[in-house]
Amino acid sequence: MVNYKSINYRIYTGLRIGELLALKWEDIDYRCGLLYVNRTGRDGRDENGNYTLICNSPKTVTSKRCVPLSRQIIKLLRIIKSKSNSQYIISSKGKPVLIRSYQRSFEKLLDKLGIAHRGFHALRHTFATRAIECGMDIKMLSEILGHKSPAITLNRHVHSFMDSKRKMMNKLGDAYLEDIVQLS
Repeated sequence: MVNYKSINYRIYTGLRIGELLALKWEDIDYRCGLLYVNRTGRDGRDENGNYTLICNSPKTVTSKRCVPLSRQIIKLLRIIKSKSNSQYIISSKGKPVLIRSYQRSFEKLLDKLGIAHRGFHALRHTFATRAIECGMDIKMLSEILGHKSPAITLNRHVHSFMDSKRKMMNKLGDAYLEDIVQLS
């Protein structure tokens, strides 16, 4: 159920787990390279009392959004779609996947790979941090993540890494190196 492909969607789009699992093929515009977030999913019961993914509109206006996709993800999605018999991008036996089931599968994958436990939401944080490290401006990132304001993005999702801090300090040092040498 959880595999590297679905993790790639998350890492390269920053979607919430409910948004990811509610995605349907009709939400992808391959020609323009866009993903439309029109719904989110939550675990619930259908009219017969069976557990299922219940899809609704996103909670906020900013959560309903358009996310540009990288060429690599578009290529991956085309391959997956050619083998899919479901309306959902991520499915099990043609049906939508429950959030809890997906999270459990993710935990099992981490165990199998010997990686310390992380919630699936950690991939959203990874996306945000890497986007900033690659030079994406915070306003743009905030819109892609579906946040009401850039402050939410900065406070909740962007974490700096020591390597990045060191590179920035070295870059700053290089910029001032001539001044330091001249002062000596």
